[in-house]
Amino acid sequence: MQESERSRRLEALRVQYVARLHDDLQAVMAQVEEMSTRDHAASGTELEAVCETLQRIADSAGSFGYDALSETCGEVACQVRQWLDGGVLPAPYTLAALQPRLQYGAEQLPSLDDLLPAHAKMAQRETASVRVALLGDEPLQRRALGEALSALGYVCNEYAMHDVDALVAWQPDAVLIDESSVPRSRWSAWWDEWPSPPHLLVFGGEDDFAARLSAIRHGAAGYFVPPLDASLIDRCLDRLMPGPTPEPLRVLIVDDDAELAEHYHLVLDGAGVDSWVVNVPAEILVALREYRPDLVLVDTHLPACTGREMASVMRLDDTWRDLPVVYLAAGDDVREQALTRSGDAFLGKPVDDDALVATVLSHAHLARGSRRWVARDGLTGVLTYTALQELLDVEFARAQRSGTPTSLALIDIDHVGALNAHHGHASGDYVIRLLAEHLTQQLRFIDHVGRYAGGAFCVVLPHCSPEDAQRAIERIRLQFQSQTHTINDRGDVGVTFSAGVAGLHDAASVEAGLDAVDQRLYRAKLAGRNRVLGNGDE
Repeated sequence: MQESERSRRLEALRVQYVARLHDDLQAVMAQVEEMSTRDHAASGTELEAVCETLQRIADSAGSFGYDALSETCGEVACQVRQWLDGGVLPAPYTLAALQPRLQYGAEQLPSLDDLLPAHAKMAQRETASVRVALLGDEPLQRRALGEALSALGYVCNEYAMHDVDALVAWQPDAVLIDESSVPRSRWSAWWDEWPSPPHLLVFGGEDDFAARLSAIRHGAAGYFVPPLDASLIDRCLDRLMPGPTPEPLRVLIVDDDAELAEHYHLVLDGAGVDSWVVNVPAEILVALREYRPDLVLVDTHLPACTGREMASVMRLDDTWRDLPVVYLAAGDDVREQALTRSGDAFLGKPVDDDALVATVLSHAHLARGSRRWVARDGLTGVLTYTALQELLDVEFARAQRSGTPTSLALIDIDHVGALNAHHGHASGDYVIRLLAEHLTQQLRFIDHVGRYAGGAFCVVLPHCSPEDAQRAIERIRLQFQSQTHTINDRGDVGVTFSAGVAGLHDAASVEAGLDAVDQRLYRAKLAGRNRVLGNGDE
């Protein structure tokens, strides 16, 4: 992993941790304050919960640079632990004395308002070195898009058609051409004469097949129609520009010829592909579980079985049913059998090194990409409804086994129908993508977001009580409503959402848990929208 990517992930983790820490501290301080106002001592169970929370903070805060907070929480946890071990239940006024110490610890944390902008800047990957030229004869359009991309970390310059010499001299990494002000007939000849042009993206043109086909023939790598969505352009640029080095592809080589298998291994290694050699077919199942390859390279002639039989045995396990298999064999008859029974590709022996690399790369990349997106919603990138249902079953079973709290939140954008009616259907898709990105950025790494229906999302929060989940979703709601978005150049539009929160761990079934959050979401809508209802709002 590159150092820049490691730094970005560490900063993202720190922001996420601080957000959670604010919630944890407020919860434990509220609990201590409530116990200190009683006319009787707190119970041992309540004190144990306080002690565990404080000790968890003490054990982790120092790793993120908050040593004073770690020390304070550790001292208070130690005090509570001494009471518990000594069988002493402190009087309310004794607990009240802990509040100033906890407040001091909380003051050592930065506010989320101060921290989130810095994180947002880090989360822009390493786009600051990516130079984007915007070409068009409409200044306001260029400026609006340039400001949006600059906010995402790109270095942007604006040019009119009479400035194209200056544009070329600047040597941008990508050029975005506004076809609403510069028709293709004006820019195409100039572009075609550019010896080594950068990436070309076109926006503002016609929304039809012919316009897209013509743009592709002129070398366009991206095509965008109004209303413009800077996040989509950002994704396109991210795909085109070199980014952090991805995890190498993994190939399992099954061949009883040790030297030949080693040759394949070295050839693939030279192409940046990781591989693991298995010389005994009986070891294939263990290798699959331990190595989890993207593709299996199989000799059709193996001791004790054929390559086709080995692939069939492998695919008896649903985990490997869709794993690509590339056969290595000689003879047309073997080729026909391989392609019609369990195989995805065939290479004849002797295998050409270039053909080996090309075949492995194409099939392994396709398989990895398919696994990544098959469970992802095309519009938002979050889990599809089907994948969400499977996840809910898994998390419900885990919560039942472990007894740990798991919460659900059902979130729905307010007035998305009216937004579509006033600004067009694309505007609704735009805000749906915005909310999906906001949720995935602000929730913990262990939380899951799935597309439920239309502008609705279901969030699964493992190891999280309904009360903590409600606080987290409320924080996200406040952040989201504070943002404004320009849609179709008609001014800034504010978007809000409503949500219901409930526990999955104490529900009778997944369906019962979903019904609970759905009912709370419904009541939130009836109560005026833009609110989060949970257990205490019955």
